[in-house]
Amino acid sequence: MRKLIIGLLFGATISCTPSKEKQVNEINTAIEDVNKTLAANQPDSAAIRKAETSVIKFLEDFPQDTLAPKYLFDLGLTYQKQGRYDKALGMFDKCYREYPDSKQASTSLFLQGFLYANVLSNLDKAKEKYQLYLDKYSRVNAKMTEDVQLELQNLGKSADELLREIQQKADTTQKQS
Repeated sequence: MRKLIIGLLFGATISCTPSKEKQVNEINTAIEDVNKTLAANQPDSAAIRKAETSVIKFLEDFPQDTLAPKYLFDLGLTYQKQGRYDKALGMFDKCYREYPDSKQASTSLFLQGFLYANVLSNLDKAKEKYQLYLDKYSRVNAKMTEDVQLELQNLGKSADELLREIQQKADTTQKQS
C-alpha cells in the first residue's frame, strides 16, 4: 500500500511538471508577443487576452510558485503600457499583497504610487502608497527609496513650479560661490 501511495505521489508530481513547463512557455511567449505589438503601436487584443488568461490560469494552478509574482508584475506592466491603469493597479496591488517578500513587491508598490501621482492625479492615494513603500521597503533599494522621497517632496507640484525651484536653487548656489 505504501509503495502504491508513493508511486501515485511521484506520478502526480511528474505529470504536473510538463503542464507547468507548458504554461510557463505559453506565458513567456504570450507576454513577449503582447510587448512586441505594443512596441509597434499595434495592440493585438487576441494576444493580450491570451497573456491574461495564461497568467490567470498559472496563478490558479501554481499560486505559491516563485514565478507567480513575476507574472502578476509583468501583466501589470502590460496593462500600464496599454493605458489600462485600473487593471495595472490591481495587478501591482495583488503582487504586493500576496507576495510581499518577492523581488517584485517593492517595485509594485512604487509603481502604484507613481501611477496615482503622475497619471491619475490622486495625490492622497499616491502619498499612501509611497509612505507604505518607505515603511516596508526603504532598505531594499536605495535608488528607488530616493525616488520615492523625491516624489513625496514634489507631490502635486507642476512642472513649472519644479523648474522655478531648480532655478532658484541654482541662483542661490551661484550667489554663494
